Amino acid sequence: MAELRRLLVDPARLDRLADGERQLQLLPDESHYLRRVLRLRSGDAVAVVDGTGGCWTACLLGSDQLEIPAGQNLSQRVPAPEPPLGVAAVLMRRGMEDWLRMGCELGVDRFQPLTSDRRVVQADHRPQRWSVILREAVEQCERLWSPQLADLNSLDAWCPETEALVGFAVTREETVPCAEDWLMGCADRARPIWIVIGPEGGWSERERQLADQRGWQPVRLGDSILRSSTAAVRAAVTLVSWRSRSKERSSTGA
Repeated sequence: MAELRRLLVDPARLDRLADGERQLQLLPDESHYLRRVLRLRSGDAVAVVDGTGGCWTACLLGSDQLEIPAGQNLSQRVPAPEPPLGVAAVLMRRGMEDWLRMGCELGVDRFQPLTSDRRVVQADHRPQRWSVILREAVEQCERLWSPQLADLNSLDAWCPETEALVGFAVTREETVPCAEDWLMGCADRARPIWIVIGPEGGWSERERQLADQRGWQPVRLGDSILRSSTAAVRAAVTLVSWRSRSKERSSTGA
């Protein structure tokens, strides 16, 4: 049976339905999406997700309401994937939207835009646009947990969780491990993991020393010199693939 088309709704709005009220008033953009884009009609079903692990089947009423039939547990949610995976990347002139969309579809949990010494000054900072892209990607790829998009920060000021493991992507350093080998050697698989992607011009020597002082592990993302947008997507693939393999090994007791 075909999967229902999905609508991502703020969990705070769904929390108000917990007292027995099952009809949800649609916002204008939601109504437009269901009616004009998906071309749904009254009585058609749609999957409602809250971005925090919940998914329920609803019915479209008229043009501006959804109803979640009784019998569905609105408090039931799927746990978030573990460990949390993040990609931090210096602002790019081209490719930011691709990185966010593809990273979301692949399964990245956290996105951190950064500035750096050699950042491209023409690179746009468009958090509202990026939030829309992530919302659309969540609906399209049918993931249940929305990723977090952090505020823009500098590499100097940004500090992930104290328990996080951080891979610092570098090029032209053949002695550093590839990201896959570094991840395979991470004994504690419950700690958040990040990979940090630099600007097209590379890290400055000062930033490279800063990463060493913080204990971030330099890693390679292959033998080629990648564009920043390509490197960010490659980091997402590497992280999610590692988590998937780790989960399979855990389930089989390997």
